[in-house]
Amino acid sequence: MLLLRRDSYGIAAHRFREWKRLSADTIEEHESDHGWELMMIVRTASVDELPQIEAMYAAIVDAMQNTPLDVWWQMGSHPSHEMLLDAASNGNLLVAVDEESDKRDVADVGDGATETANPVLGACILNGVQGVDYGIIDWDVLCTDAEVNVLHLLGVSPAARGRGVGRAIIDRATAMATERGMKSLRLDTFDNNAPAIALYRSCGFTDHGVHEIHVGRGLIHASHLMEMDLR
Repeated sequence: MLLLRRDSYGIAAHRFREWKRLSADTIEEHESDHGWELMMIVRTASVDELPQIEAMYAAIVDAMQNTPLDVWWQMGSHPSHEMLLDAASNGNLLVAVDEESDKRDVADVGDGATETANPVLGACILNGVQGVDYGIIDWDVLCTDAEVNVLHLLGVSPAARGRGVGRAIIDRATAMATERGMKSLRLDTFDNNAPAIALYRSCGFTDHGVHEIHVGRGLIHASHLMEMDLR
């Protein structure tokens, strides 16, 4: 039987080291600490990629559970297959993949064919669905709801942390929202998610402070509401 030393929070020591490298959205504050950048492509995901994307989110949930950076994600509800399928079907699911592996080559294998799988480094949903509590503050950008996009479920694979994946996804989401004619890009993130909060601020989001908001499944959590002016 393997015995693990536990810290004062009751978290196994190896998991404690793990959460320090993860944010609630699995984005690190210091993404370029390694001194090199991963060559990647951020693009809209296809429905065919959902198994790989869901596997990535499952790895994130497993890495964050019972750590100080746990944001209560739960496979099957948030994110759910239906949620990701709807986003992919409507061009609202962004995925980051290794550029060297982003190939669609099909090789003959016996009587059939196999398509090369794309390793998923990160993903997010970008749509116009605002949280039920987004109306509790006065946003800086005065616009209609139709001119707002919201960043949801921004996650980076634990295996790809520290490589600038989160920042690259944010950059692409910002560009896409601008291309759609949006004036405001909004998001919310748990108040215990210091690395993600720092990253969002560094990407140009205005922090509108901490508010008690509904986060699904009848739960409420203190969260930062943030906004980027796209005008």
